[in-house]
Amino acid sequence: MKDSIFHTPDLLTPAYVYDQVSIVNVLDKLVSLKEKTACLPLYSIKSANMVGLLEVIKPYVSGFSCSSLFEAQLAAEVLGEGQTIHITTPGYRPDEWDNIIQLCDFVTLNSTNQWQSMAKKIGAYASCGIRINPELSFVNDERYDPCRPDSKLGMTSEQLAVANSKQELNWESIEGVHIHNNCESTHYGELKQSVEKVMSGLSEFNPKLKWINLGGGYLLNDKTDLTPIEDTVKWLQDEFNVDVYIEPGKAITNGAGYLVSTVIDLIESKNKIIAVLDTTINHLPEVFEYQYQPNVMATSDKGKYEYRLVGCSCLSGDLFGDYYFDKQIEIGSRVVFGNIGAYMQVKANMFNGINLPATYILGREESLELIKQNDYESFRSRV
Repeated sequence: MKDSIFHTPDLLTPAYVYDQVSIVNVLDKLVSLKEKTACLPLYSIKSANMVGLLEVIKPYVSGFSCSSLFEAQLAAEVLGEGQTIHITTPGYRPDEWDNIIQLCDFVTLNSTNQWQSMAKKIGAYASCGIRINPELSFVNDERYDPCRPDSKLGMTSEQLAVANSKQELNWESIEGVHIHNNCESTHYGELKQSVEKVMSGLSEFNPKLKWINLGGGYLLNDKTDLTPIEDTVKWLQDEFNVDVYIEPGKAITNGAGYLVSTVIDLIESKNKIIAVLDTTINHLPEVFEYQYQPNVMATSDKGKYEYRLVGCSCLSGDLFGDYYFDKQIEIGSRVVFGNIGAYMQVKANMFNGINLPATYILGREESLELIKQNDYESFRSRV
C-alpha cells in the first residue's frame, strides 16, 4: 500500500481504513482451503462489524458466526440465501431467546443448564450443538485463554461425564459440537491435537453428530502451514461424516486495518517531545486493556527523532507509547497505526465526548470509500 493514500486531504481524521485487497488476499486462502477440503468457512463478526466491511467479506464465506442477538440481527441483514448464521455465547438472555432461534441456523449451547432450559425450544428452528472445552491451553496470557482454569467457555470432560450420568444431556438431539481454544496461533497442529482429544472423549457417548465447528483463534498468512488443518478436516469428514466449519475473525481483518490520525499539538516537556493526536486510546481500546503497543508506520528503532504519541482525551494514561521517526513531526502531520483491524472498532467508545473515527474502505484502485461517519447525534443517542 502506498503511504501517500493516508495523507490525502480528503481523508477525514481520525479514521479507520480497511484495505480491501488485504482482506481478499486472506479470504482467497479460505476459499482455497474450502476447495481442497469442502470445509465451510464463516466470518466471526465480533472482530469488526461495519456493514460495508461485511459486504466485502460476504461473497467468500458460507455465513457469519455471532455471539449476541444484535450480531445475529446484523448478520441476517447482510447475508443472502444459502448462507447461514451460527451463534454461541456463555450467556443467552431469556428475553432474547425467541428472536435468536428464529434468526440463527446453528445454535451452540454452553452448559448443562442452557441445554435443559433451551434445547427443546430450538425445535425446528435451528441445529443444536454444545461447546466443549478441550482443556488444552496453548495461550500464555490467561486473559486470552479459553481453557484457563475455571473457564466459563464450554463443557469439560468431567462436566460432560456428570451430565451424561444424570441423563441431563440428550445425545440423540445434539447435532454438533463447537471448539475454540486458541488465540492468534499459526500452529494448526495445535488444532489437530485439540480435535483428536475432543473426539476421543466423545466416543463413549456415541453421539450422532452432523457438524463440528472448529472455531477461530488461528491466523492465516503466507508462512502458515495449512496441512494440519487440511488433514484434520478430512479426518473428521471421513471418520465421522460431519460438516466442518471454521470461523476466523481476526485472521481476516487485523492486518487490513489502519487508524489514521493527525498531530494537533506538540509539547516539549523536560525529557520528551509529546505529540498530541486527534485520536485517543478509546479508539484502540486494547492499548489500555492489554498494554498493547500498536505498530506505527514510518517509524524506525534507529530514527533520529523521538516522540511520545498521546491521545487527546483528559485521561493521563491516554498514550500509545514512545516512537522514533526518521523525519520530524509537525502539527498537521499524519500518524498511522497499523494492524488494528480486529477488536478495536467494535470496542471503541466516545469517552470525553470525543467523536468516533470515520470508517473507509480502501478499494483495489486505491480509492477511498467513506462508509461511516459519526456526529453529535451519535454521541447524544448513547447518553
